[in-house]
Amino acid sequence: MALATNPIIPIDGAIVLSDNTGTPITLTINYEDGDLQVSGLEQAYMEVQVFEARGVPYAARNIRYKPIEFSFTAHLVGTVDASDGSVLAALLKLGTTPWASATSMLATAKGDAYMLKVAWTAERTNFGGSADSSLTLKYCRLSVDLAEGVPGKLSVKGTCYRFASDWIAWT
Repeated sequence: MALATNPIIPIDGAIVLSDNTGTPITLTINYEDGDLQVSGLEQAYMEVQVFEARGVPYAARNIRYKPIEFSFTAHLVGTVDASDGSVLAALLKLGTTPWASATSMLATAKGDAYMLKVAWTAERTNFGGSADSSLTLKYCRLSVDLAEGVPGKLSVKGTCYRFASDWIAWT
C-alpha cells in the first residue's frame, strides 16, 4: 500500500460510534477538534513481566492483554436529539433516541456492560495514498465529561478491551 506523503491533520479524520444491532446504529462525531489521542499501542498489546536474578534480567514474558486507552473532545451543541441522537445519547443510552435501544458490542454471554465500537478514519487517497487509514476499536467502554465554555465541550474517554481477536483493526 502506498503511503501518502502529507502528514495527517485534524481535517482529515472522522470518528464514528456504532453499536451491535443487525443494522448498526451509527453516529459520526460532529464538531470535534481533531484531538483524538490513543495510548497503550505496542506490539501484541500485552503487559510484559521481566524476570530478574539478583537484579539482572534473564527473561521477559507477555503475561496479559492491556486495554487500549483513548480520548477526544467534541463541541457541546445540545444534549439529546430525539431523531438522530447525540454524543450524550449514544454514550449514555438516553431517552427516546435511536441509541436508547442500542445493543452492546459485548455479547450478553460475556457480561452486561454497554460497549460501543469506535472507528477513526483519516483521508489519505486525496493525498497520494492508495487507501484511507483507519483504526477500529471494537469493545469500548466510554465515559463523558461535560464542560460549559466557549465552546461548551464534551470530553470523551474510552477503554478498549480484548474480548475477541478482532478487538483492534488497522488499515
